[in-house]
Amino acid sequence: MDWLREVKEDLRSAKTVKLRLPDGVEYDYIINSLSTGFPSISSKMLWGCTFEIARTTDLEGVDRILTPEAMGIHLAAALSMVTGIPMNVIRKRKYGLPNEIEIVKRTGYEETKMYINEVKPGETVALVDSIIATGGTFASIIKALEQHGVIVHDLVAVIERTEFNGVSLVKRETGHVVKTLIKVMLKDGKVTIL
Repeated sequence: MDWLREVKEDLRSAKTVKLRLPDGVEYDYIINSLSTGFPSISSKMLWGCTFEIARTTDLEGVDRILTPEAMGIHLAAALSMVTGIPMNVIRKRKYGLPNEIEIVKRTGYEETKMYINEVKPGETVALVDSIIATGGTFASIIKALEQHGVIVHDLVAVIERTEFNGVSLVKRETGHVVKTLIKVMLKDGKVTIL
């Protein structure tokens, strides 16, 4: 059974838009249920992703599931419910709490800051997200966590935009391999599943 069939069908029919970034560069963006929330995420789609993430991710000894805000939250929450492992959201807003970890996120199209609380040195984490494109978000999070003594055990993204080589960037910059479940390429405004 292909647990990701509905996600793949959604990607094949996804709309694409060109977003203009503050520096004037245009970025091709895929509008799909899983990584943008539009049109909607069905329970069947969410269950299939959760099953495949749980099957492919090494969660043995993991203390926390982490996900960046916002489009990994539904996946991390479902995975937490299935596994019993608590989850934390890496947020875009600073709270200024003690031991808050600041992450400078550099992607192919922006530089922003993210923050996480309650993750302690020596804890083991798994990082989950809906999509990896340039790899900048994953690489930035891994570096910040490891600088604070957190053990990054496994990483998974459901969708990989292969034309950006994000998985290679993460491997090159951190030594970690991001597992991906569906590889896609956007060409001439059309999503192709590889």
